[in-house]
Amino acid sequence: MKALFAPLALTFSLFLAPYSESQPNAASTGSRTNLSFLNVSQSLETPSGSGLETLQIYNVAISVANLDESIAWYEDKLGFQLQNRRQVSTGIEIALIEKNDFYIDLIYITGSENVEGSPQDPPDHLRVQGLRNLVFWVNNLQATDAELKSKGVQLIWESRYIPEVETSVTNFRDNNGNLIAIWER
Repeated sequence: MKALFAPLALTFSLFLAPYSESQPNAASTGSRTNLSFLNVSQSLETPSGSGLETLQIYNVAISVANLDESIAWYEDKLGFQLQNRRQVSTGIEIALIEKNDFYIDLIYITGSENVEGSPQDPPDHLRVQGLRNLVFWVNNLQATDAELKSKGVQLIWESRYIPEVETSVTNFRDNNGNLIAIWER
């Protein structure tokens, strides 16, 4: 059954995109207008060719209700670090956060709203089409669960064993209600 899980592992590995060059930390630079922090690539080598054969993951973007609260949540609960924050146009501010070479753009836009309705717990969250959750891997899920609970994170599924893929998953929501899954390698 682990063969069923291999495509998920391959897909997730595409999200572990290292920077192609060293980027300054926002806290150490006073510049708020340089967009060079957007140069994220999947590997140190640029794929040869053209068109879709050069397709690579860039990052994950999450629209949030409050940028300060979201940055604080991801830093406090999951250990992400703010890499850069800036206004990109009138009413739009973004913050790039990173952990272990995985990048998330937290985006605030004036007047945004959540039109999805009440978030549903797994597996009912899949009844609404679209991107459904953010997925991470860890080596020891029970230790991770204990850390999350010590930080006040309310777990929906705690180390729930999924026999079809022969591993366990924990689910919880971020401060905006977005579902996060952590699978044990």
